[in-house]
Amino acid sequence: MTEDFVRLNVHEIGILLSALQLIDLREENQIAKDYGSVPALYNKLYSVWEEMDTSETVLKNDVVPSF
Repeated sequence: MTEDFVRLNVHEIGILLSALQLIDLREENQIAKDYGSVPALYNKLYSVWEEMDTSETVLKNDVVPSF
């Protein structure tokens, strides 16, 4: 199997977008060799994120982080 579908909420996509922004150029080049373009993935996720309801993306204090 080469493709699958995963349901992600607005917070999870935000995490992925933030992580992709933190990748340095050396890592980006290595990822591109092994898997493909980081900017292309970022743009694809960002276009999905733009269509989502981001009005409540601020996490509340009652959220317990997972470890």
